Amino acid sequence: MNPKTGSYDRGQVHVGKGAYIGMGTMVVKPVTIGEGAIVGAGAIVTKDIPSNEVWAGNPARFIRKR
Repeated sequence: MNPKTGSYDRGQVHVGKGAYIGMGTMVVKPVTIGEGAIVGAGAIVTKDIPSNEVWAGNPARFIRKR
């Protein structure tokens, strides 16, 4: 569910090989999480996350390269 609009976005979430998604993470749009990416616990993912990057926060934002 999109928390800003209260509506549901339909589509697929693609998770690359070796990606890690922390506990309690929410994905609110159809996105791709790249190979080897890390999403911190409790993050709110609203856009694509490139391969081998670390993202965290609400909304999720780039932290560093792996």
